[in-house]
Amino acid sequence: MKGVSDVFVSIRGRVIVNVEALNMTESVGNYVKRRRVPVISPTTYATYFVPAISGESIAHGYQEVLAKKADQDTVCNLCKQGIFLKSTTSDVIKKSFNVQDGVQWLKSVIGNDITPDNIHEALEKAIISRCIVEDVGGFMYAERTFDGINVGSFRRTSCFSTGYMIPVKEAIENVVIEPQLHTRFVQGMPHEWQERYQVPYYVEISSAPYVFSFDLDTKYIGRLTFSYEKVGKPAINEEECEKRIEVALESLKHFLIEMMFGAKKTRFLPVIDWESIVIAISNDTWTTPSPSPANYIINTLNKLNKINNGTELFVYINPIVFEDTTTYVEKRTEELLNSFYKALEEFKKKLEERGDVNLINWNEFKKRRLEEFLERKVSELTESSDLKYASAIQEKYVKAKKELEAKGITVYESFEECVSEAVKKAKEKVKS
Repeated sequence: MKGVSDVFVSIRGRVIVNVEALNMTESVGNYVKRRRVPVISPTTYATYFVPAISGESIAHGYQEVLAKKADQDTVCNLCKQGIFLKSTTSDVIKKSFNVQDGVQWLKSVIGNDITPDNIHEALEKAIISRCIVEDVGGFMYAERTFDGINVGSFRRTSCFSTGYMIPVKEAIENVVIEPQLHTRFVQGMPHEWQERYQVPYYVEISSAPYVFSFDLDTKYIGRLTFSYEKVGKPAINEEECEKRIEVALESLKHFLIEMMFGAKKTRFLPVIDWESIVIAISNDTWTTPSPSPANYIINTLNKLNKINNGTELFVYINPIVFEDTTTYVEKRTEELLNSFYKALEEFKKKLEERGDVNLINWNEFKKRRLEEFLERKVSELTESSDLKYASAIQEKYVKAKKELEAKGITVYESFEECVSEAVKKAKEKVKS
């Protein structure tokens, strides 16, 4: 399309999500279960069942943002409400677009009689021209006929792709899913009310560093895709096509910065902190390597050296990753000492209550216990898996940062700035 360039956006990242119930599956009595999936460890080939957030959940969140950001005249009735049935049947189409006579509606779109030869073109053009969510997110018509005209199988593939968020490679063996007990409060009410309503219930929660992946291909936004003869032909004018791409990109920015997806956030709002993210803006298909291992940024650079479709990288690494591990040791040592002295004071208090404090040389006792404690705990700390993990992750990010800077690629210290600059560049490419 003249005046509008294709842009491919590929996003991979690692995000730490604490105390979350973002993707639940079913309730068994008073027990609400967390989604979990089987994952094979790349180092041991052992299979672990780990918490996960489905691609469907992420896609729903993005499409909700898209429906709200877009001009409401370009969003169908159901998508405006976050109901993404998306032209599944003739009844859904008529409800979504206020259609009485389907055939007449399609004739008004292509200006011809509707036949089995042109109904796919007419349907796709009518639907995507009137709903940006179905244009960008795709749809599948699942009935054999439309108002008496044969359709057969008919679908439009989504312009964006996303997948399950699962724990990163280094954490697969350590994540857990834990049920939390809650009880409704009805004290002071009649006894039968307490028996009926003040009941315990359990919600499974988890905490993990997750991988995140999302690709957006603007090539077919506003264009036909089903018929091989008409693939790429515009369904809307060029100005509207460019506007839709910009809305899709703005929606992606808002979606990432605000993390607009997931369930049970009214009472289980998670604590979220991005460890790192890579956003690749390209002229053609170019996907960022998997963020499961911490060296994915180095893998991205290696790929860029061999394949470059006009790709520009925008990289954020959380500054806390680069904190000296000695800072970590100092912090943990301080925590351990505080815990030790607190326990010691409580012990002394109990001795005083029993009148036995004078039976021992307190200073000598305190010195001996402190020496034993430091010898044991500091040794445990320096050999701990936590410290080894922090050192290994830090080493990979330090190497990545040096290679990025050597190539003149900025490493952002602000997640929001990184995302905003990447989207800005994508918009510029669309207009170039």
